[in-house]
Amino acid sequence: MQQKEERILVNGGRFDFDDGGTYCGGWEDGKAHGHGVCTGPKGQGEYSGSWHYGFEVSGVYTWPSGSTYEGHWQNGKRHGLGVETRGRWVYRGEWTQGFKGRYGVRQSTTSGAKYEGTWEIGRASCRERV
Repeated sequence: MQQKEERILVNGGRFDFDDGGTYCGGWEDGKAHGHGVCTGPKGQGEYSGSWHYGFEVSGVYTWPSGSTYEGHWQNGKRHGLGVETRGRWVYRGEWTQGFKGRYGVRQSTTSGAKYEGTWEIGRASCRERV
C-alpha cells in the first residue's frame, strides 16, 4: 500500500518575524509573492505593494519620519522610476540600485528651488537651478 503525501498550500497569511516585524499578504514557495504589507520591527518603516518571490517590485515604502518612496524596486533596492518625498523635497525620476540615477527632478515643496538634470551615484551632476 502506497502512502499519499499531503501537501498544504498556503496562498496568503501573516508571518511574525523574531525581531517584531510582520508580513501580511500573498505567498508562493515560502516567500512573499503577490500583494503584501511588511512592517519593520518597532514600527521602523512599512512597505506596501507587489512582491516577487521575496523581493519588492512596485509599491510604497514609508519611513518612521514620514518620508516616502513610491515606485519600482529590484533586488531590495529602489530601481527604475520612482518618487521620493523627504521633508520639503520631492525627487521624481530614475533610480539605479538604490541611488538617484541618470535623470530626475528634485524640487522644494516650499519654494521655487529646483534641480532638473542628470545624477551620478545619487548626487546632482551640476548645481541646483531655480
